[in-house]
Amino acid sequence: MNSIDLTTPTRQSARGLVLIFLFSFQKFVRAFWPLFLVLVFQNNIFQNQRVIYISILVFVVLLAAHTILYYLNFYFYVVGDEFILKKGYLRKQTLSVPLERIQSVNTKQNLIQQVLDVVTLEIDTAGTVGKELKIHALSKAYSNALQEKLQTEKSTKKWAEETTAEETEKAKEETLLHLSPTDLLRIGISQNHIRAGLIIIAFGMQLFNQAQDVFQEQADKYSNEFIEFMSHSNWALITFLVIFFLLVSILFSLLRTVLKYFDFKLFKRAETYRIESGLLNKRNVIIPHQKVQELNWETGPLKKIFGIYHLVFKQAVSGQNRRQQQQLVDAPGCLKHHLERLKSDLFGEDKLNEAPRIYTNNFYFRRLWLLFGWIPAILASPFFYSDWIFWGAALVWLLAAAGYCYLIIKKRYFRVKNNQIRISKGAISHKWEQMELHKIQAVEFKQSIFQKRRSLASLDLMNASGTITIPFIDEKIAKQLYNYLLYHTEISKRSWM
Repeated sequence: MNSIDLTTPTRQSARGLVLIFLFSFQKFVRAFWPLFLVLVFQNNIFQNQRVIYISILVFVVLLAAHTILYYLNFYFYVVGDEFILKKGYLRKQTLSVPLERIQSVNTKQNLIQQVLDVVTLEIDTAGTVGKELKIHALSKAYSNALQEKLQTEKSTKKWAEETTAEETEKAKEETLLHLSPTDLLRIGISQNHIRAGLIIIAFGMQLFNQAQDVFQEQADKYSNEFIEFMSHSNWALITFLVIFFLLVSILFSLLRTVLKYFDFKLFKRAETYRIESGLLNKRNVIIPHQKVQELNWETGPLKKIFGIYHLVFKQAVSGQNRRQQQQLVDAPGCLKHHLERLKSDLFGEDKLNEAPRIYTNNFYFRRLWLLFGWIPAILASPFFYSDWIFWGAALVWLLAAAGYCYLIIKKRYFRVKNNQIRISKGAISHKWEQMELHKIQAVEFKQSIFQKRRSLASLDLMNASGTITIPFIDEKIAKQLYNYLLYHTEISKRSWM
């Protein structure tokens, strides 16, 4: 047992003063950085430098006072089956969370925290307060003890009661997956590079728009020069820019993969997984088996060449933190045997492959083609109808959209058996979502007037991590599945977490 007493009210590490000061300064700079630029480049605003120095000194003193007061009034402890956190010096807050409501307890460590040898502990609950339960400066020893108390001990309590001392001793942490630098290279190459390039463009446009508000004349000048330059460019230059864009996107994907998944390790102990990874921002995530609502995995053309899958553990999380949590608990670079091992751990014997595939109706193809193909072409026609190039481009667009929609409809099916359901979807990539039926909290039967005329319907399966949609299936099958899922949800004695 760990000798650290978690029932005593404890403050963050004293080194947390540095972090609190830096975080507060960062928030201020993010909010007012355009004002700082104006102060730097518009020298006529402050003619007297003494005023500038005094202003900076007052700002630093106020920020330091805020840091000290925030540190002294922030402490936490565990009482019985509740975690208590108190904070605030002007507006006092006391947060009390029952341990049974805690969905996940994760740690992070950025570059500054690595230098200070402290970690951030994040606690997410089924309510909306989960976002506020964040402790930025804990020692590793205290963080590990608190993390185990809040999550692992509770999640393995039943298991520990049913095992002997000898079995408990054998239940040591097992390494399921450890990514090497070569694995990271394969993962980086197999990423969606177009999406990475669009992220770069979006980030650049955001910076340009913000700078434009401060430097209106210079921004308009450079923007007009760029437009004029591109309008007089030949196809060779445009091709070069496209190739350069793809190379930058690939390098960005590789860099992002290394930063996020460096030294990635997936461990298993008893009924709990643990993930470690990260270079500049290290993370340590605990995933109890019973809190996994879905196991999602996907592959694609490049991933198939390397024989790898990207897995996502979807846990029960609050609405405010759902997107963040989904991005946090993923496992890239899994081979086929890794996937089968995880499916076996979470779902038991896999009998879904014995169940027939129930495909989405072909009418879904027509709907998608209308949405992605015909509507964009029709909307663009009033502006380019007199140009013959438009009609050729429109034909290519419609054919490409038809091919894309065909790939979607080909991969859209589901299987149900052994109290489990697996949904297949995707287009270029192939994705699967699998969960146990007792995890379902609600089922919605949807049928538009167009679906009703063709005896079709859609189902939404809702669990604590999100919604899974089964679109455009036969109405009789949809009603049978709807009734079966509702019946199973009501009679099931198993807990959803």
